[in-house]
Amino acid sequence: MEVARSNKVVKSFIVIGSGVVLGLGAYAAFKYWKKRNARIIDEGFEDVSRLEETPDKKVLVLGLENAGKSTILSQITAVSCKNTQQIMPTEGFVNTRLQSGERPLSIWEVGGGARRYWVKFLQDTDLLVFVVDSCNPNIIPQASKELKKLLGDVRLAEIPILLLANKQDLPGAMNPKEVSDALDLESFPNMKSRLKVIGTQALPLPSGRHSSVVEVEKALYSMTKDL
Repeated sequence: MEVARSNKVVKSFIVIGSGVVLGLGAYAAFKYWKKRNARIIDEGFEDVSRLEETPDKKVLVLGLENAGKSTILSQITAVSCKNTQQIMPTEGFVNTRLQSGERPLSIWEVGGGARRYWVKFLQDTDLLVFVVDSCNPNIIPQASKELKKLLGDVRLAEIPILLLANKQDLPGAMNPKEVSDALDLESFPNMKSRLKVIGTQALPLPSGRHSSVVEVEKALYSMTKDL
């Protein structure tokens, strides 16, 4: 078990088997893991909610594999990684507590490989962050399908959505509006009033955080402020 701390973030996790990362705050959500490869078992995966009474706002971060969720979050939480290229994709999920000022955020990042379990994490969500690889148009139909499936859940009916069109620095990347249009989000009621779209890219941490990452961090707080 390892606990990483900084001035504004406490990230607790357990690494099991072949590198699957589990947030300690959500450990009770699992009854067991099968063998050492830590494959998730349907019967052992229960709905994940706020397991303790806390004023934290729950931020759920989702996206397909290799969208860049872990890279962006590592910069927001200032985890001690020297190079974003060394960050491994999340298998399972990670729970991070981020605090700036008086209002803490409980950030739940769920791996794209575990998307059949995404719905198990929707309960009590205050903000949904969906990350898209904007330089890979081939995955847009699948991303749209998965996001629409989530937005069709009554638990997200009034929840604000932060869409991150990631990897804007790569050649051929779709701009944020193109990504939003391709996902067809306006087909959902009241989406325009609860949707914010940001184009993002991440730099290696020694180079400092890209301005888009700073913008995302500010959005996390502003979009949960009045909830």
